[in-house]
This record gives sequence, structure tokens and C-alpha cells, in this order.
Amino acid sequence: MIESTTKATLKTGESVDFSIVKAPDAKWAPVIMNLIGHKGEIWNWQNEQMLKESVGIDFYYYFLHRQGTGFSNVATGEYRGVGSFGHVYTTPDDRRKGACAVIMERQMAHFRERGGRYLTLGTGFETPPYNIYKKFGFVGVESHNGHMTYCNGPVNAFMDEYFAPCKAVIEPISWKHWPGTTVLFLSDAPGVIRMAPERVFGRVSTEGPLLHVIRDRVKPNGLTRGHALVNPDTGAVLGIAVWNWDKLWTGTLVIDVFCHPRFWNRAPDLLKALELAPDERHLAYADALCPQKRDALESVGFKVVTTLPKWQRISWAGPERIDVTLLERRV
Repeated sequence: MIESTTKATLKTGESVDFSIVKAPDAKWAPVIMNLIGHKGEIWNWQNEQMLKESVGIDFYYYFLHRQGTGFSNVATGEYRGVGSFGHVYTTPDDRRKGACAVIMERQMAHFRERGGRYLTLGTGFETPPYNIYKKFGFVGVESHNGHMTYCNGPVNAFMDEYFAPCKAVIEPISWKHWPGTTVLFLSDAPGVIRMAPERVFGRVSTEGPLLHVIRDRVKPNGLTRGHALVNPDTGAVLGIAVWNWDKLWTGTLVIDVFCHPRFWNRAPDLLKALELAPDERHLAYADALCPQKRDALESVGFKVVTTLPKWQRISWAGPERIDVTLLERRV
């Protein structure tokens, strides 16, 4: 559904069309896919899903075009005012004309007007796009890390409310968890190993990795590979448990769980909720910065195999590494 089309002026003085499309939208789908269809297979799948049918989140495409021929785009996927910002692209011939800034000025205003509260994104640290996003209120999560967040209001107040104590419920991971999971994983909660089956270590967005988990569930004869701990009143994602087949060892699953510090007591429940494929061995990893994870894993039958000294880098800023404990559960 196209929400609006207005005129916009580039730095060159050229007047072009600016449109806001709220997915799904079959008419504009070919235009959007033609513009950003180079992003990669998992992203093409996501955009095709968004444009084809409603999946329970608010997905907006903001793009510049010349009478229907698109040349610059950004998008947001949101649930209850919390979202992921991405799919930023301008065709080579139209770069350095201020297209991204024109779109972002209107997109950010539209986000605030709709009551938007929090956005996350990932880019290269201190690159030109990084500096553009800074001008619109995004801040880096840590030094040398290209992930950024935007909060429409005091960030501490938002975090306190988002992760407020509640009677959380456990749900199979679905589209409605996709935007909010990035808030948890980009937070400064203790723990470096956050979603090992999908190679998420440190303060890294789940924007891409979680798509694989969602796709496995929604495809025909789908497989549920993860569960989320959720505030039923706000939709906030407070914890995640995920499994996948080990990429190295046959007959082995890798399992992981990560929670906000207020909700580690629910980690055993998350692990027990997992619908696991049949295999002979389960592996899990816990780092020394998050003893709560090891406790949760041991409570559901995992046993320590060994400690890998100075195994995983702690942050993007330097070479310091942390000890990692390998745990195993036989089935």
C-alpha cells in the first residue's frame, strides 16, 4: 500500500518523486526488488515475503524514483515502535547527490510521527554511511563496532521500560520477534557468546541471522529452531534460545541461549522449550563473562567438557580474549 508520494529535491536541483510504501504491495514490489534485489539471497527472501503478504510487523520502504524507476531506498521493519533500519542503497549514477540524506530526513520524521521509539542498524565503523547516520541521531554501540542505535527519547528510560520485570511468556520465534531481538543483542548485557548456532558473538545485530531461523519455520513442513522469551504486554524480547546442526561434526547439534540479566532465571525454561532434531550429541558454549549461561545449561543436563583459554575476542576494539567453556549433553 502506497502511503504517499511527494516531490523531493536533490543537491543537483533535480526534482524527483519520493514515495512511502507500507508492505505488502504487489504493484510496487517489482520496482523495489529491481532496486535492492542485489542484497543477497536471504534478504531477497525477506523482501519478497514482506511485499507479498502481511507477516505481523510494520515494514516500510522509503524510496526516490523518477516516474516509477527507483534509484535510492531505505527500509524499516518494526513491531510496536521498535525496529530495524536497513536496505540502504543508491544506484551508482545517483550517488553524491544527497539522495540518502533526503530520504532519511523524511523517514526519521515519519518514524517519530508514528510513535516510533527505537531503531537499530549495522554498517562499517566510521565509514561515510556511519557518519550520515550519526547526523540523524544514531549512536555507535561501542568503539570500532559498526552497529548503531537510535532512541526517540532518553535511552536509559527506554531500556528500563523495555526490559522491565514482567510475567514473560515463551513463544516459537516468528516475524514479530525479528525487530526487537536486535535491542537485546546490541545491549551491553554481559556475555560474548550470544547465538553460537548462527555465529552471533558480541554486540552484533540479529537482523540477518534470525532470518534463517524464521525461514526454517515458515517454509512448508517447517522446523522450529528457536524460542523467544517475551513480555506479552509490550512485545519486548527478553531472551532467545536457538539450535542448529553443527557445521563441523556429524550427529551433533549446537544449542545456545541468551537473556537480559533480569531474566536469566527463565533460561532453563527456554532451553526446555526447544524442539530439537534427533541427534546423538548436543554442544553448547559459555564464556567467563556470563556464568548465568553455564548455570542454565548445566541445569538442563549439560556437563563441562573443557575450557578453551583466551578463545573468543571480547569486543571489536582490541585483541583481548575471554575463556570459553565447552559443554556437552548426550541423548
